[in-house]
Amino acid sequence: MYKIKIMTDTNHMIPLWIIIGLIISTISVATLAAAFSIVGIGALFSGAMLAVFAMAASLELSKFVLAAYLHQRWNQINKVFRTYLTSAIVILSLITSMGIFGFLSDAYQSASMAIESETIKLQSEKNKQLTVTNEISRINRAIEEIPLTRISKKLRARKEAEPTILELNKKFDESEKIISEMNLKVLEIKKKVGPLIYISKAMNTDIDSVVKYLILVFVLVFDPLAICLVIATTQAIDSRKNKSVQFETSEDQKSVVPTAPVAATAPVTATAPAAATAPVTPAAQEIPQEQESLIQMRYSETVDTENKETKAV
Repeated sequence: MYKIKIMTDTNHMIPLWIIIGLIISTISVATLAAAFSIVGIGALFSGAMLAVFAMAASLELSKFVLAAYLHQRWNQINKVFRTYLTSAIVILSLITSMGIFGFLSDAYQSASMAIESETIKLQSEKNKQLTVTNEISRINRAIEEIPLTRISKKLRARKEAEPTILELNKKFDESEKIISEMNLKVLEIKKKVGPLIYISKAMNTDIDSVVKYLILVFVLVFDPLAICLVIATTQAIDSRKNKSVQFETSEDQKSVVPTAPVAATAPVTATAPAAATAPVTPAAQEIPQEQESLIQMRYSETVDTENKETKAV
């Protein structure tokens, strides 16, 4: 008879909540990295966007599967094939990083270009306002240059210039209103990159350099972290599968009372059958029922034989 004992290795087993967290983290990071990379690479090759999307998606999936496979079969794979697979994963990781860089830089450029566009419009409106101001100043200066001896001409010139000056003042007021609206719009757009502007001021550098360094940090962490999470998740699942349940097979202890001691006892007299009622030892309690019956039969035959010999004497 054999018994199966279930043993749980609580000292070295990875907790289930950590495995669940690893799975969720792996899915989220790998999915976002793949999505950012696919969109970024598609933006680089916008002429055939759908084809590029399909190609990038297949490469992203194969990269994670290859990483898990290579980790599982590292010692069983041929060195040449292993080197190629490792190189392929590294190259695919660089491609993914390039796509993420393109995606994040495009996201920044969309806000940056909007600010630049509004700034150009604002500067153009200010130039118009400056032109109006210069025109009013020129008219006033021309009137002031008329000598006082010709006061009638001076008054007539001022009267003739009044409609023009009023029209120019109206244009100036309209331009001032447009400039105010543009300033508010620029402030609204700057809210999207407000933290970057603050960081650039704190670091005493231009905002483009700050964005470049931040994107490089994201690129260096994002895709390598996704690959490491895939490997860690597969390793954690295998570790729990191997250590959670262990089967220990052991043979039951069997104690058989030998028949020799029975024969070695003192000569059995007519009262020998009383020995059959002797207390059963603990070892005899462990004997299986079939073996116990066999021993009792042999014991009875031995007693009968000895009784016959005694009677014959």
